[in-house]
Amino acid sequence: MELKQMTAIDEKLLQRISCGLLLLDADNRVEWVNDVMASKLGMQPAEVLGNTLAGLPETAQHLLSAEPRLLQLPSGQGWVSREVHSNDDGQRLFVIFDITTEEQLAEDNARLRQQVEDLRLTDELTGLPNKRAISQALELHISRSRRYQNPLSVVMVYVDMQALARVRPMSTDPIVLAVSRFLRDRLRWVDQIARWDDNVFVLVLPETTEADAKALLDKITHEQDAMNLPDSYVDLAPKLGFGLACWKKGDDIRTLLRSALDDLREGSGV
Repeated sequence: MELKQMTAIDEKLLQRISCGLLLLDADNRVEWVNDVMASKLGMQPAEVLGNTLAGLPETAQHLLSAEPRLLQLPSGQGWVSREVHSNDDGQRLFVIFDITTEEQLAEDNARLRQQVEDLRLTDELTGLPNKRAISQALELHISRSRRYQNPLSVVMVYVDMQALARVRPMSTDPIVLAVSRFLRDRLRWVDQIARWDDNVFVLVLPETTEADAKALLDKITHEQDAMNLPDSYVDLAPKLGFGLACWKKGDDIRTLLRSALDDLREGSGV
């Protein structure tokens, strides 16, 4: 609708909506502006009318060129988005939406999701403890070994799925799940297993010497062929690599895990 055809009722209604409106004529001059838009431009409506875009202050030009972005508005910092609608007469209607509330809610939701994720103690796929949970448990075992000098072994298990990636583009989730069950079934009730990363598991073996830990890893290696894989994966049994570290005086969780990782890299070329 052209401005000269706009009734007083139309204009009154447009003044009441919450978005900013600015109408440019075919000569690129401001023909009409509502109070919301003028306020966002930091100007009075009378100061805006008759101006070209180039004649408006730089901050106003920046606002009218905005895609969804964070801007410093006269009323304070806020998120805005812009739409431009044109007609056959060469008029252009700029519509500015204040999306600050929506963006703040999105940021709050993202922060809450991250907080929930940080507090999560279970791996979603395998149901095993995750990195956070096993780290807490390992700290307790290390404290016990410091106090009583009890043996403690930690194993990092790397699941090599490069062959799977080369042969066919399939999800690795069934492989990870099968490995988690295979490893869990070969541990004692006092042992703990956790998913450390996408294809890395950690075994915490209390009261386990280096010799006993190596015997367990030999057993796991020899029984790999018994891993229960889904039918579509039976020809792509993953190769397992192991990194072993045994607690010694002076070790903390960082040095113990680093030793296991170094041993894994040396033995598996990870």
